[in-house]
Amino acid sequence: MANEQNPAVESLRQEQKIQRKEERELTPDQKLERALKDTFPASDPVAEQVPITPGGAEEQK
Repeated sequence: MANEQNPAVESLRQEQKIQRKEERELTPDQKLERALKDTFPASDPVAEQVPITPGGAEEQK
């Protein structure tokens, strides 16, 4: 039973993998544009969401 994969779980994992790949490919301007669209109301400061993974590798430039 431990080796059986739930189709819903597998679908979610695939969707998250695609979303992470798309996020990595965004330029800084695209990230800012997304943050502006996600900010509501307009009086709130713009805050790009940066997920943090405990123990994850830091982004290198």
